[in-house]
Amino acid sequence: MSGLRGHGVRRPDERAVGSSEAAAASGAAEHAGRPGRQPLELLSDREREVLDRVLEGHTYPSVARALGLSPHTVDTYMRRIRAKTGATHRMQLLRLAMADALETGSGDTGDTRGHAHPDRR
Repeated sequence: MSGLRGHGVRRPDERAVGSSEAAAASGAAEHAGRPGRQPLELLSDREREVLDRVLEGHTYPSVARALGLSPHTVDTYMRRIRAKTGATHRMQLLRLAMADALETGSGDTGDTRGHAHPDRR
């Protein structure tokens, strides 16, 4: 049985567990080092596209279907978005998007009030 020692039981790598926290801190620090630059400006076009759909109320699977991705990939994009912006939950991301819309004058904050949700038509 000594030959099996260490096999079959995986322990989470402490470096991997803390990596998302470190990435979030790095994203926030990167933003802090660039005055005048909004956190959402750090996002790639694809990350912004995923974020916009999530903030419209779409689920990860519906975003994945619409963009031709897997739900896992959408989750990965959302993790990257949180890391770059320093946000820890969707409400913080929504607040960032609203502030960005007010600054740019676009008015597009993902507001779907009065419209049927695409998944519920």
